[in-house]
Amino acid sequence: MSDQPPTRRPNRLIDSRSPYLLQHAYNPVDWYPWGLEALALSRARDVPIFLSIGYSACHWCHVMEREVFENTQIARYMNEHFVNIKVDREQRPDLDELYMLATQIITGSGGWPMSVWLTPELKAFYAGTYFPPTDQYGRPGFPSVLSAITKAWRDQRGQVLEQAEHIAGTISQHLNRGGNADAAVDVPAWIAGALETCNNRMDLTWGGMTGAPKFPPHQTLLLWITLLEQQAGGKLHPAITISAELTEQIRSWLTLTLDTMAAGGIYDQIGGGFSRYSTDEQWLVPHFEKMLYDNAQLALVYARAGMLLKRDHDIQIARETLDFWLRDMTASDGLFYSSLDADSEGEEGKFYVWDFQEILTAIPDSSDRQLAGEYWDFSPEGNWEGCNIARVKLDITQLAARSGQAPDVVQERLEKIRSHLLKIRSTRIAPHCDDKILTDWNGLMIQALAEVAVLTDEPRYYQAAARAAAAILAIHRDAAGNRLHVSRDGQAEIPAFLQDEACFGLGVWHLAVAARHFAPQDSAIWMAAATRAGEVISADFFQQQSGKFYISSERHEQLFLRVPGGSDNAVPSAAAMAMNLLLKINSASPKADYHTLVARSLAGMAPLIEQYPLAFSSLLSTVVEHPEYVPTVRG
Repeated sequence: MSDQPPTRRPNRLIDSRSPYLLQHAYNPVDWYPWGLEALALSRARDVPIFLSIGYSACHWCHVMEREVFENTQIARYMNEHFVNIKVDREQRPDLDELYMLATQIITGSGGWPMSVWLTPELKAFYAGTYFPPTDQYGRPGFPSVLSAITKAWRDQRGQVLEQAEHIAGTISQHLNRGGNADAAVDVPAWIAGALETCNNRMDLTWGGMTGAPKFPPHQTLLLWITLLEQQAGGKLHPAITISAELTEQIRSWLTLTLDTMAAGGIYDQIGGGFSRYSTDEQWLVPHFEKMLYDNAQLALVYARAGMLLKRDHDIQIARETLDFWLRDMTASDGLFYSSLDADSEGEEGKFYVWDFQEILTAIPDSSDRQLAGEYWDFSPEGNWEGCNIARVKLDITQLAARSGQAPDVVQERLEKIRSHLLKIRSTRIAPHCDDKILTDWNGLMIQALAEVAVLTDEPRYYQAAARAAAAILAIHRDAAGNRLHVSRDGQAEIPAFLQDEACFGLGVWHLAVAARHFAPQDSAIWMAAATRAGEVISADFFQQQSGKFYISSERHEQLFLRVPGGSDNAVPSAAAMAMNLLLKINSASPKADYHTLVARSLAGMAPLIEQYPLAFSSLLSTVVEHPEYVPTVRG
């Protein structure tokens, strides 16, 4: 992000409520927000749209802004030859999903910043992600790309439009893949296929899936936990057979991944909470941004695993993760902020890493310094670019054996050192916080807090969840009472998407369950909110003809294609979350008859699930959790 002198003239993004768009409000690029004005201008000028999609915590988005969008010569060319639109992917997940698919089709991969060139009819014909300011890194520079696209638009318009139509057709084919109401639904085969994929892809040294960068496998972890929970409780559908050997294998995958992530630099050993991913296979060097959706999902995973496996350390990780978000990432009205940036003072990770001189100053006692160094891998040479990322190198038992002290004494000493380091770190310039409030991500955290409150008998987690849910109900609504997707400074906008209704609905469902323990008088309130979310989902987001859940409704802007909620990504599948909520409502009120709707959707998705079962881990978890409503084999 660039520092903007007050004399610089802002562009049209200055009126946005998105922190990401505001980061670009003083670029010399004549940015437009997505809207009728920009789209009409593209048609009137007969020029392509350059669509740039990113989010405020994105490191490479900041790099491209500094290198490219702050370059006055590049900006002048962009303004002359394109209508330039900037989109916050978290504000507009419908645009992000649609044009990310176009980017993946064009380039074979995706990511952010997403750079897409559109016809005035909004169809993509060229795309990429980060482009450098000059030809380098084995890729063309942004000026070269702009020049080539301008020439093609001027001299080869027919080919450009043909390419756009071809890509639109490919997107349509992709989005309409699947079966029909008569397709076979073979849940045992899907589970077996997902576990076989895990067996082939598991990193048996460092946990998670092989390769780097390495992302926490949130939904896969939850699938493993759900299978083990249902099996332990005797609730696993009899058609799903998991041998004793496979049970032990799943348990080993789970414990290895939980242990290695919690010990790595991807987990903030000093302040709590998880970064978005690790750049290496050992979970050591994170991409330092922290996202609400990661921390909500992982807190729940660690808490449920800790209870299932009777491992106190997992529960402690869950507590520390929730406590971090409640301490540092919660608004005055109880709602949860979206993310923390990877960068501070223009450097990725600067807020989190330590050079050894800082450690010498912070921990003057040589005995404590040695203990901290052995535990968190602090050394003069460092473990990353001459600096130290805190990670657990030796566990408490090993340290106790070395020091001759009892484990609880060692633990107490480390906690005092950790508290001191956190206090020192808090004096640094903190990363930028994206303080917008997203209904779906808040729903994930409400669910996590509610479930962990019950698992740990901790009323303050219930209270935090209830406060956030009440604020969503009060603030994230329009004049007609319809749910809205996002707010900032109490001003909400954009109609709710499928993931908003599904995630928030599940959050308040679990809040209703938790209320029976902590505030019985409120349980009916939360259950009514969950039931209402189910009604909206079935009426506005499910299409009987196709059997698909779509992420947008008639209340949204109609793009050239409507995107269904499908497989998992960094967040759980919106369709899976919707099905889970509907089946929970059905369990309380069978007259709702949502199980037939879910069965139809499963049949429609069956060919894709059969081909890529692990990509549908959230859906498989839902099926395993609700065997009484979901057909095991059909067709």
